[in-house]
Amino acid sequence: MTKILRAVCLNSVDYRDNDRLLILLSAEQGKTVARIRSVKSPKSKLKAAAAPNCYAEYTLSEKGGYSTVTGAEVIEQFFGTWTSPDKNLAAGAVTEVLEKFTRENVPAENEFTAGLNALFKINYAEGTPYIHTLRFLIGFMPLIGLDLSDAELSRHARALFNAVSNADEDELDCLEYEVGDVVFGIAEAGRIISAFSGEKFKTLSAFASFTR
Repeated sequence: MTKILRAVCLNSVDYRDNDRLLILLSAEQGKTVARIRSVKSPKSKLKAAAAPNCYAEYTLSEKGGYSTVTGAEVIEQFFGTWTSPDKNLAAGAVTEVLEKFTRENVPAENEFTAGLNALFKINYAEGTPYIHTLRFLIGFMPLIGLDLSDAELSRHARALFNAVSNADEDELDCLEYEVGDVVFGIAEAGRIISAFSGEKFKTLSAFASFTR
């Protein structure tokens, strides 16, 4: 059976000599694990679609409960998330959270929309991309059943969270907060999400290490 999914590649893991396993997220099907063959070759036509953060229309062949990518039309590569270390880290936090909190074959329209929007904002941000990561994390909490009003936060952190969540999206880059404040906010959001879920997050831990 063949199907087409518009999906974001959350992760790409080496598999055997020349293949990769992709973790794809779509609105309709949630998380999908799919093999993509011979993609390590420089001549592979599917190479771009096998990169994390890629948003593409993937053609999948399904057989015996396994999915294989047989074609892909890239919609947005989010190239800035690979050329800028800050944007790479900001995007990595978004995709890691999405990978942890979505499930295979469970629709994830809200999660997909929130993640795709965050990647667009991070990629094209003129100011610090971290502000869009923080906005994503704050908005993601209700999707996992986390009530931020019950969280233990310092006055400074709560004021930052309120400002970021209430600002219009075109105003985010104009908020009068230093990058260090935003990094602190992401570390706090990561602490809350980790405590709530019992999960550990590599990228969010990196933000926490910046604040020590």
